[in-house]
Amino acid sequence: MNFISKPAMRIGSSFLLIVCLASMMTGCVPAPTSPVPLAEIAVTNGHLLVQNHTGHVWFNAKITIDDEYTYKVDVLPAVKSSLPLSDFVDDQGHSYKRGLLSVRNVTIDVPDTMGNIRHFRW
Repeated sequence: MNFISKPAMRIGSSFLLIVCLASMMTGCVPAPTSPVPLAEIAVTNGHLLVQNHTGHVWFNAKITIDDEYTYKVDVLPAVKSSLPLSDFVDDQGHSYKRGLLSVRNVTIDVPDTMGNIRHFRW
């Protein structure tokens, strides 16, 4: 015995298909298309300004100043971020102190979706 009419089956099937497609698309984040993180870097008296140009949020980013002072951030959005220079520390826990010389170089390490580390050097 068939208790469900054909129009009701079509509506139910269509609704189920829409729910399945919506659930598959909601958790998807596009993978970065650039082989390296793209950023614009600027330095003020007390902050490092990082403009993420990839269009994607960076997760678990590690930013290193002058190959010695590091700062780890869980999430770095795809906008300009201001990071206090005093939050960058070396292996002994000493904070970065800006002297007469400015920041010589900045390295950004970001893991991609496959677990590989992508490097940007300024």
